[in-house]
Amino acid sequence: MFALRFESTWLRVMFGFLCLGGIIVAAYLLRRNRSDRPSNQKITVTGDGGAEVSGYLAAYLLPFLSLAAPPLLDGLSYLIFLVVAGTVYIRSGLMQVNPTIYLLGWRVARGTIIVGKRGDVDVSKEVYVITKRNRRVQESLQGERFSDRVYIDHMHQDGGVRRER
Repeated sequence: MFALRFESTWLRVMFGFLCLGGIIVAAYLLRRNRSDRPSNQKITVTGDGGAEVSGYLAAYLLPFLSLAAPPLLDGLSYLIFLVVAGTVYIRSGLMQVNPTIYLLGWRVARGTIIVGKRGDVDVSKEVYVITKRNRRVQESLQGERFSDRVYIDHMHQDGGVRRER
């Protein structure tokens, strides 16, 4: 979006390359071999996680689209905000709110995993699942761990498991 908004050619080219690089990295991370992932965890779907993506777009990206050619100090403040937001994004494991996931044909669901037992009761943790399929509430699936709270479902639309390379 920045590549389209700025009037300076060098800024358009730079943001165009950043956009392309981000799409390539996201596609690579979503398609890595299962053997590269540290777990195969049973997950129970509890709902849709798309609302977080919409909130991310409105809260973080929309304010940057208000000026086509921001003055130098505004540009510097945008840069500082992007660095802070990017640091929070990376350190908090917010991969699930990346809108590029949806552009690549994936979607986000909320789910739970069992992390232990307290007596006879299972202790669960809330997680996000990045999936190609439209998962239903209470559906169980196997997911590979992407980060502490994000898992990737590699079941294809036809129900078959993706073949390893």
